Amino acid sequence: MLRTQSPFSLILFGASGHLAQQKIYPALYTLALKKRMPKEYAVIGFARSAMDDGSFRALVAEAVRKDMCEVNETMLENFLAHVHYHRGEYATEADFAAIAKKLATLEHGWKDVVRLAYLSVPPAVFAPVLHGLCAGKVHSHSRGGDFRCIVEKPVGQDIESFESIERALTACFEKNEIFLIDHYLGKEAVRNIYYLRFANPILERLLKNTLIHHVEITALEDGGTEGRTGYFDHVGTFRDMFQSHLLEIVSLLTMRMREEEDAFQDSRQSALEQFYIPPATNLSDVILQGQYDGYATEDGVAPLSRTNTFIALKLMSRASRWEGIPFYLRTGKRCGRKVTRITVQFQETQHVNGGAPNRLDIILQGEAGMRLYLQTKLGGTEPAFRPLVLEDPLVCVGDCLPEHGLLLLEAIHGKQQWFLGFEEIRAAWRLVDPLQAYLEQPSTALPIYPAGNAGPPAAAAWIAQDSVQWFP
Repeated sequence: MLRTQSPFSLILFGASGHLAQQKIYPALYTLALKKRMPKEYAVIGFARSAMDDGSFRALVAEAVRKDMCEVNETMLENFLAHVHYHRGEYATEADFAAIAKKLATLEHGWKDVVRLAYLSVPPAVFAPVLHGLCAGKVHSHSRGGDFRCIVEKPVGQDIESFESIERALTACFEKNEIFLIDHYLGKEAVRNIYYLRFANPILERLLKNTLIHHVEITALEDGGTEGRTGYFDHVGTFRDMFQSHLLEIVSLLTMRMREEEDAFQDSRQSALEQFYIPPATNLSDVILQGQYDGYATEDGVAPLSRTNTFIALKLMSRASRWEGIPFYLRTGKRCGRKVTRITVQFQETQHVNGGAPNRLDIILQGEAGMRLYLQTKLGGTEPAFRPLVLEDPLVCVGDCLPEHGLLLLEAIHGKQQWFLGFEEIRAAWRLVDPLQAYLEQPSTALPIYPAGNAGPPAAAAWIAQDSVQWFP
């Protein structure tokens, strides 16, 4: 079981934000509950909101109680005793010098302290925070330990802003101090995409272009922006979900098998670099966007907003074993259900009376599991068939932790295998940028779909151009 014995201090920038309350505080409490924390540690929230330690601890406690079905109040109180607050401005160097002084007091007597700075803030704020960490002496401390800078996705708004952030990060930190996080890579179900292939050679041998007709990756949500409207309206579903989450899923499915941890990022990156936008007379044949009815009237949404809440995209890969196979990806909000699924449809080699092509579902969210659809014969002289479905729920068994908790532990240990690399992110932006420019054009269609539908009706006609249907 992964745990940390070394003292650490975690400075969380954006401490009053949505992500911190929804994910990070419950994850930290879970680590404390499961006794994964050292005796000496500190969690310091840094934000512009007017709070003191007491009011901040109340905010953290409320976030934990809201997320957890059942809370151990004794353990929660013990965890909250390690939680502190520091009010400051992201662009004020003196506020960083003040938090460096506060850290020195909190860490007094600790040995081999690992300091972590977690940037749970919009990309536009990254540069002043990074400058403050270095200029305010938060990065260089005298406790004899290491430093980790954890940067939440998206890293930038496009490749140009990403490269600006990259320069700011590398100007202050060493490569082994930079941890670019996509919380999907902390999900056990997502990691299992790779390990199902790794541990099952028979499955790996099925995943090749001579056997596969097409691949569908679906990530639908029943909810909307869920309190993130201010962020979401400037980003949209395409950059929010595709630029990292869905492209990471597709890279785990197609990457080469690598046992060495230090080659794992490179293999994901290489898989991502093989993907390309297929040739088309019009980009509308490659990508489709939509917006759910009522989005434009929500609080925090710009008047007449053209922000997409649904995207369908077609990609191809140059990798030899995946060459010629179309990948259809879709994601959307207010789609009536929550499901994240990979579906691999195999080639139909012969006509089967009453049957359907073989397919493999790897279901990551929803009724998580794996299903293999085969055919078996019905009784009688004439051959007729019925579906034979082999399935397993794929419930996490063993050392199961929330994704942010697992990734934080790995960061403390300096394990970068399940964090993003700069070249990996660059490859994603190279795919995304030209398509984002097309989506932003006023002439690009933005059909409205009723909340509760699986996206705009046009999505069915869009995929039908290739004589393919979305799986239910």
